[in-house]
Order: sequence, then structure tokens, then C-alpha cells
Amino acid sequence: MTLELRVMSGSRAGASLSFDKSDVTVGRHGTSDLRFDPHADLDVSTRHAELHEQNGLWRIIDQASTNGTYVNGVRVSGSKALKDGDVINFGVNGPRVEVHLGGSGAAPATRLSPGIAGIPLRTASGRVDTGVRVAIAVNEQTRAMRRLFAGVIAVVVLAGAAGLVWSQRRSASHEAELNALIAHGDSMTAALQKTIASMRPADSALRASLEAQLAKQRSQMASARELVADGKGTVEELSRRLGPVPEVARMDFARVSELNDAAVAMIASDFDGNFLAGTAFGVTPGGLLMTNRHVVRTEGGKDARRVMVIFANTKVWLPAKIVRASDTDDLALLQIDVPGSYPVVAGVSRAGGLARVGAAVASIGYPGATDTPMEGSGMKITARTTITAGTVSKRLDDVLQIDSYAGHGSSGSPVFDAAGTVVGVIYGGARESNGRIVYAIPAQRVAAFLGSEGSAIIR
Repeated sequence: MTLELRVMSGSRAGASLSFDKSDVTVGRHGTSDLRFDPHADLDVSTRHAELHEQNGLWRIIDQASTNGTYVNGVRVSGSKALKDGDVINFGVNGPRVEVHLGGSGAAPATRLSPGIAGIPLRTASGRVDTGVRVAIAVNEQTRAMRRLFAGVIAVVVLAGAAGLVWSQRRSASHEAELNALIAHGDSMTAALQKTIASMRPADSALRASLEAQLAKQRSQMASARELVADGKGTVEELSRRLGPVPEVARMDFARVSELNDAAVAMIASDFDGNFLAGTAFGVTPGGLLMTNRHVVRTEGGKDARRVMVIFANTKVWLPAKIVRASDTDDLALLQIDVPGSYPVVAGVSRAGGLARVGAAVASIGYPGATDTPMEGSGMKITARTTITAGTVSKRLDDVLQIDSYAGHGSSGSPVFDAAGTVVGVIYGGARESNGRIVYAIPAQRVAAFLGSEGSAIIR
């Protein structure tokens, strides 16, 4: 049975693909039959789902995708049978695809022999009766007309039946689309609310902006529900009323934290009795960390007398030394002196492609250092990071500017994109912005400085 997939949203919106095989793979991997953009369609996993046909029945099987697979707004657990007109979402906020199932073709029509029922073609003598000859002649002359007439009747009947089926299917598909849009709107509202709840108090300006957006979104959802309840809803009108969702609400901050939190360490640098706090992050299991040069070396080129680091969620301070520092960028590499296996970040982006202007990002570090709430006090603490939401406001060759928050202790904090990959390293900000305009060294410079030592994590 032929499977047609019509892409309704996402980077491939408008595309229609037909498959005549029984197994169809979906994902961002290059070998997927339905392949989504690996940079734009981030809700889709590398190998997200598989559609399988057996005995004329198509089923969709979720391949343990990160963001789930939804059919008509309901998440698929394991697998689910598909019907014509079903709408699939790859991730709650991901691309929507409409399913159309085609038949294997009708059986060929039976060809009937010419003749006139009930009239003998020949007399007893073997000669064809004159009346019969006239009837045959008339029959031959009118056969084409009768075939045409029968064909017209058949077309009318089939068109009527097809129209009824199409109308029913269209109605079901339309209802499914509306339900999927409502479910999508609800999930976006929940995601935005979750983002606001996870923000630190210092994010007050961004929080106020998002709370205003949340109030607007709730109003839009109420209006959309009224539209559907009145039976006047269309996909276009509903999409218009729901409006765009801010990029920051699309980012899964919890996932970014799960991938990277353990690899982020606090630094305490001793400059002859004056301590400077900062942040570093692990780049090799052997204990190599990246931070800012100014956290461990003065402008005059004097190295800190002693450098100590403590990883997130641990209580142990570890001695470290400077391996090398950049002459052009505010970057430095440290090596932990104690042998062991240490956590590393999920990856470092080679070019920072996802960190486009307007994109959501997150930084993980220690703004405020030990001045923020910790378990314990002084140097006897369990280190706890702070994750801060932000958006890219400017991108230059040597600067990634972010609307976010940073304070003393933030220097050296990694900046992550929606995929949980490092796209920058914070080194400062505009003084007059009260920590709201943050500067970071962009991904391509970070990757270049890391070089072969970080080849295993450069993406």
C-alpha cells in the first residue's frame, strides 16, 4: 500500500513524499527516508521514528526519540496504527506531517462479449435472421454511446462516493489539525511557564518580558478554544491567533543542564592572598578544563600563585595548573593535578551554527560565586551551578553578544545552544547594562584554541 507523507510545518513544509516500500525511516540522519534539517528541525531526533506496513496496515514506531512522537496530539508509546488523514508531530513543537494511505489498485473490469440477450443469432437453416441483423447493426452503432453513457453514470456515482469519503476524511483531518494546534499551543504555554519558573531572580528584565508573553499566550489560547467551540475554526485562523512562540520558550533548559551541569567547575585563583572567582568547564576526561585567561593570569602576565577548582555537585577542591593561554582571545586551559576521570561537556560547536541572532541560549556557571546560595559556607561547600536563559542579540567574528545575566564569577562560563553544545565562553559585559548585556568568545575561536586537545568533543 502506497504511503504519502505531506509535510505541513518545519523546514520542509509543503513537501510531499510517496513511498512504495514497507519500511520508512524518519529523522535528521542522512540515511533517513524522510530526512529533516539537522540544524533547523531540532525537535526531531537523529533517528526519530519508523513507519512499518504489514498486511495493509501501517504503524508508526517511536525510536526512543528525545522529544517523542505524537499522532493527532497524543504521544505514541511504543507504536500506533495509522489511518488516512492522521497528523503526526515529531516532537511536541516539531514538524507536522499528514498521512495519506493509497490502495493497491482496483481489479481489472471483466470484458463482456457482444450480443443481444434472448435473441437467437441464426435461424435453423444457419442464415442470420434479417431482424436479428438489424438488431445487431443497431447494437453495434449504439454500443459506443451506451458505453459512454454507462461511463458517465459510473463517473458520477464514483465522484459522489469519492466526494463523500473525501469530505469525511477532510473533516477528520481538519479536526485532527485543529486538535494538534491546540495541543501544540498548550505545550508551548507550559514550556514558557516552566522556563520562567526556572529563572534566577537576577533575570528580572527577561522574566518580565516572558511573563508578558505568557499572559498574551494564555489569552490567545482562550480565544482559539472559543473559535473551535463555535465551529468557526480553520487551521490558518487558529495559527494566526496563536501567533509565534519566543525562541527562549522552545529551548529545553532542563535537558541542557542534564547534559552539561556536572562538567562545570568553580575556580578560585590566589593572587598573593587576593582570590578571584570564576568558572571553567571540562573538555577531556583526563582533567583538562577551559576558562578565561584573566581568571588565572593578570593583565601584566603574572600567573595566579595557586588555582583550585571544584566540580558541580561535589565538595572536593582540586589543585590545577595553567597549561596554556591564548595571545589573542581571553581563553586559557587548565590541567587538574590529581589523576582521575572527570566529567566533560556534551560538545563544543565548531562554527556555532545554531547561535544565530535571536536564538535562545543558556549559560551555566557561578555568577556571584559563593555569594549565591550554596550548601555550606566559605570554601566548605557543595558547589551548585546556576543556569541562565538568554538570547543572541549580536554576532561578530570575535564577539557573541547575549541578552542574559552575568556577574562576578561568571567569567569562563560556557554558553550552550539548543542542542546542548558550547557555542561561546563568557568573558565580560557592558558595565552600564548591570549584567544584562553579556559578551562571549564565539564558538569558532573556542574550537580553534582548543585544537587537537579537544578533537573528541568538537562537533
